[in-house]
Amino acid sequence: MRFIFALLLFIFPSLPVISQRTVPSIIDTVETSHGAVILYKNFTWEYLENEPVMMSSEDDSTGIFTHEWINDQVFVHRILPDSVRDTIVSLISRDRSFILPVYGRLFRGFNYVHKGLDIGLKKGDSVKAAFDGVVRYARYNRGGFGNLVIIRHYNGLETYYAHLSKIKLQVNQVIKAGDLVGLGGSTGRSRAPHLHFEVRYKDVPIDPLKMLDFDRQKLISDTLAITKKIFYPSDYDGKAVYYKIKSGDTLGKLARKYHTTIKALCVMNKIKATTNLKIGRPLRVK
Repeated sequence: MRFIFALLLFIFPSLPVISQRTVPSIIDTVETSHGAVILYKNFTWEYLENEPVMMSSEDDSTGIFTHEWINDQVFVHRILPDSVRDTIVSLISRDRSFILPVYGRLFRGFNYVHKGLDIGLKKGDSVKAAFDGVVRYARYNRGGFGNLVIIRHYNGLETYYAHLSKIKLQVNQVIKAGDLVGLGGSTGRSRAPHLHFEVRYKDVPIDPLKMLDFDRQKLISDTLAITKKIFYPSDYDGKAVYYKIKSGDTLGKLARKYHTTIKALCVMNKIKATTNLKIGRPLRVK
């Protein structure tokens, strides 16, 4: 088959093709006198142009880069945290390293309504990939992320890089920790240049500071335990503050009293804004 492709390339060196760079469609890459070429199962090809290419389905023995691999959706698993089994994932190894995407003022952290870290930077600053992996999503997102890159890693984690001014890679591209993801910016729902950085497992957000010593720009451990405590850190928070509902109380009144929002109260207590507040019920407010 490689001989047939080589012969066709010799006869038609500039034959145009439509890019179809997805996991199942790739057979091999071949060096030719005109440069590296990607070979596809439907007997077409594409010049590689010095770009990394997605691994083949045969190389992806774990299925991490084939199962729920969608390039135009942010969330692809859509499962509840309680349905994720406890496991331990390896973050780094002898062959795989970690790089802090960007170091700057950490001005907003992980909480009920904010699922990542906001790191200050200047427009145009380099934003780097945290771990080795493959780019699953790289486009403008209208949901508030702005220019967003999502990288899936070999342990099943995904990292999000939002509000970029420019994206410097493409979907299905194999990357290494430290590779350039894009340039810092303020696209999407953002008031000033910063990087919104998230870590998710099967779409469920994890507080990055559970695995990251931010000031030292290194990981706390080589491994991360995926448990319910990681997904619901506040449920195990000994500093939680509760209030007993009294006559006349409303979510709006309590939100103002405890300097929070109705949305945050709803998320903390797993209720809706229309839920009837029964007198005597304990309600978490902090």
